[in-house]
Amino acid sequence: MQRILSYMRKAIEEYKMIEEGDKIAVCLSGGKDSITMLNALKALQRFYPKKFELIAISIDPRIRIF
Repeated sequence: MQRILSYMRKAIEEYKMIEEGDKIAVCLSGGKDSITMLNALKALQRFYPKKFELIAISIDPRIRIF
């Protein structure tokens, strides 16, 4: 997880992806990638200097919209 946090923080800072007071929504499909993203952002939230809100949204990827 430390390596993921390191890469994530570097990208967030380089591309200015998070600003103070942002609300970030993560869609959870139940897959490894979305669960890892949520866990990493939650860990980052504890020590990142810019405070942000984190929201998890559960989706069912098998639902056909069209």
